[in-house]
Amino acid sequence: MNLLKLALAPALFAALLACTETPEPQPDPEAAAQIGEAEPLPSTLPPPNTAEPRFVGLWATSAEGCAEPAWRFRRDGVSTLGEVSCSFDNVTLTDAGYQVAATCHAEGETTAHTMQFSFAESARAMMVSDGPWSGPTSLVYCGAEDTP
Repeated sequence: MNLLKLALAPALFAALLACTETPEPQPDPEAAAQIGEAEPLPSTLPPPNTAEPRFVGLWATSAEGCAEPAWRFRRDGVSTLGEVSCSFDNVTLTDAGYQVAATCHAEGETTAHTMQFSFAESARAMMVSDGPWSGPTSLVYCGAEDTP
């Protein structure tokens, strides 16, 4: 009798396991057609190089924001859709990224800042701190700015 129980135990276990698994739903082709083709985002941050600082380009606070990037970084400054603009007086390369002495204009005021730009490769992000914005801001890279 014990031998029979031992022989039937794996079959009983497999039958119970099959009953508990829920099948994965099939993709909905109509939903995929409504969404359309996905636009690929750059898979990496701009590489460090001596010709152009790697912060130069279009940035947003989220990947969805890359549809209309709010942050435009140039080698000599940054402007945002929030009507903040800064001119970079001095850009110094550091171990973490860049230290930038800047003069910023926001809400009718002119202020001086020493900003820090650091990069998180795995997140494709740049952290901007010590600027005229409220607290550190994490930005995702959207791509190079098209110049006419």
